[in-house]
Amino acid sequence: MSGLDVLRAFAILGMVWLHFGLTGWGSPAPAGKPADATLAWIQGLLGSRSREIFFLLAGVTVALLTGGTSVRRGRERVIAWKRVAVRAGMLFVLAMVLGELGAWDVQILHYYALWLLLLLPLSVLRVRTLLIIVGVLAAVCPALKIAVDHAGASWGFVPGMGPGLVPKEAVGGFVLLITPDAWLPALQEVVFGLGNVGQDTISALPFLVLGLALGKLDLRKAAIRRRMTVAGAGTAAAALLLSLVSMYPLGAMDKVTAYKNPPAAATAAPGGASAPEGASSAPPSMPKAPWESLVTMGHPGPADKQFGAAESAFMLGTITALLGGLLTLLDKRLWQRLLRPLTAFGSMALTWYFGHFLWLQHLAPISVGAGGPTSRSVLSFALFVAVSLTASLLWRTWLRRGPLEWLVHQAVTIAVPGRDRRHRVAAGYR
Repeated sequence: MSGLDVLRAFAILGMVWLHFGLTGWGSPAPAGKPADATLAWIQGLLGSRSREIFFLLAGVTVALLTGGTSVRRGRERVIAWKRVAVRAGMLFVLAMVLGELGAWDVQILHYYALWLLLLLPLSVLRVRTLLIIVGVLAAVCPALKIAVDHAGASWGFVPGMGPGLVPKEAVGGFVLLITPDAWLPALQEVVFGLGNVGQDTISALPFLVLGLALGKLDLRKAAIRRRMTVAGAGTAAAALLLSLVSMYPLGAMDKVTAYKNPPAAATAAPGGASAPEGASSAPPSMPKAPWESLVTMGHPGPADKQFGAAESAFMLGTITALLGGLLTLLDKRLWQRLLRPLTAFGSMALTWYFGHFLWLQHLAPISVGAGGPTSRSVLSFALFVAVSLTASLLWRTWLRRGPLEWLVHQAVTIAVPGRDRRHRVAAGYR
């Protein structure tokens, strides 16, 4: 189904846009100058949203690998689950390789490997049951994230997540395997997220389970695609309307804005300027995420997307509608031809996710200021898009799978042989 590949292409391109750190159109913004206002607005609009498409597609992948519309039983289920486990193991190894090649520690391939395994027990449930679970998770998970933020270190395993908090320096690459002291922090980051990271398992759960439910539907039926489009668009519109009413007439936006911009005294790090005589030497406490974050959007709006139930519902609906629309659109031959480069690119998602990090390190190493954050121009992003789309189209003209997709497929079929070949058309890495 080409619509899944095109949706996956959107997810990858959105993540690449964010990772490029774009600050200017023809050239990066000069040192010390703010990024172009339009680009900053687009960065805020995308935020973690492109990643959320990836989250949902992880669920679709597991659904299709474990039987899709029909639940596998007995030996077939054992084979399917083993194949998913091998695929997860391969993704974890590739994540370690990526860590060895650059300055990337815990990133989405680590998460993806865990999520494939996490979803296996849920793959035996019916679509209606899964949708009920999605509704519960969409409300509970953001609330749990806020509760975690309020509890902070008092819960022991749970790290703080307030604005300005960042994880301790992580261990990347294969060194992680021989550094037991880094295992718990890495697991904390994958499960809860630290600081303002773009993904964590708790926030991703509604998207993962929804993807699992959608993958169990017969997506080739026009009626199901229409229902997905209408239901998704309706959910997104309702969530946006509820959030706008809560943010402006009801004042939720003011409280969240105050949380995102705490007074300097509240965020002062220990060891800074000396405290006034007689003042307590204890470090000030960080502000806690207000419960109004649940009904506040991340964009438009100031909320951290991981804290918003309205934000979560909006994106669940938007991605569902987008998937239904793309599946319908790509039934038409004209659109198949027009979107063929995106289809080819999306079918090689793992290869290009891996490759874009190498591109950033070796082919676009432009920085703003000495020791400043890496920054690039839209022109450099457009060059990557042109090269990757063209290369994908040419590659798929002669070969069925991308390089890393072929590697994962070989590992899966060698490790778990079997006559059942339906896993080849799964929405994951082929």
